[in-house]
Amino acid sequence: MNRLRRRSGFTLIELLVVIAIIAILIGLLVPAVQKVRAAAARMSCSNNLHQISIAAMNFESTYGYLPPGSMQSPNGNTGSYGTWHGPGSGTLAHILPYMEQDNIYNLAKPPNTYNSYDFFGPLAAVPPWAYSTPPYDPNGNLNGVTLAATMRVKSYECPVDNANSSRSSGMFDELYPGNACAGWSGTSPPAMAGSVCGDYLSPPTSGYLFPAAGNYASCSGGLGAYTGLSNTSYYLYPGIYYPNSKTKITDITDGTSNTFAFGETLGGNGVRKDFNLAWFGGGSMPVAWGLQTPQNSQWYTYSSRHTGVVNFAFADGSVHPISFSISTLNYRLLAGMADGYTVDSNGY
Repeated sequence: MNRLRRRSGFTLIELLVVIAIIAILIGLLVPAVQKVRAAAARMSCSNNLHQISIAAMNFESTYGYLPPGSMQSPNGNTGSYGTWHGPGSGTLAHILPYMEQDNIYNLAKPPNTYNSYDFFGPLAAVPPWAYSTPPYDPNGNLNGVTLAATMRVKSYECPVDNANSSRSSGMFDELYPGNACAGWSGTSPPAMAGSVCGDYLSPPTSGYLFPAAGNYASCSGGLGAYTGLSNTSYYLYPGIYYPNSKTKITDITDGTSNTFAFGETLGGNGVRKDFNLAWFGGGSMPVAWGLQTPQNSQWYTYSSRHTGVVNFAFADGSVHPISFSISTLNYRLLAGMADGYTVDSNGY
């Protein structure tokens, strides 16, 4: 008597069909997952900027004015440092207590175990970038780094850029616009058109402290406090943050919802990743050279790795994605705090 045998398993053709279907589903799923991850990263970045902007407003509630774009003292000049002035602490350093980072702030506030310098006093006799006592890193210009500046602050880093993933790049550890890179008399630096000053650190030598990088910088408007080009030919109007600034909310006559406060930066040539920007001394960023794509970003321009946009926090704490295609005029007007122009959402 013959018995019928039931066949089990797949034929080769059936198996290939299943594999093809799975491949198609994966092909459809991967872009969707990437989009979700990109959206989540941009949302995280936006939240960082929102926190930073609110922290600056809380600083203003305490002192009656917003934190400086960078702190420079006429007493901060020492012989071997030429005409540069310290202490060079930027906006992000000044708002540390309002970012729940008191432990880092206290490392840079004397007296403490690590240094006797005061990085937040307007008349502090602190040499620029010499943030601690020797030994100094032999690279660059005899830089020593306060322990506070080496600490990473998650809220100061965009998750898309991974600014601290490598120490093979150099770094700009101070940045300020609209100033002549020279000495001055009195308590205010002179202004000079077209000037952006910064200090470059070579890649670190093993055993020496090196600043932690960040992705956000306060906005100085066109060229900081410089007003010589504040006209209808260039529209380079002063912004909220510039060296030794003490801007009050009432000074922002264009409205806090119409004025840049903080934005994203890659710190250097984004694709080549030549260098990063230290959060401690990152200072304030000008807009005179336009909003740049990652391929064209420079150490003195805002940029990001988000697709098509750069996130900006406005002075009211709101955060908006600004398209790389924004017109130069609208971009500059959004950065000025008292130019008499307002830009609606169509200008973003």
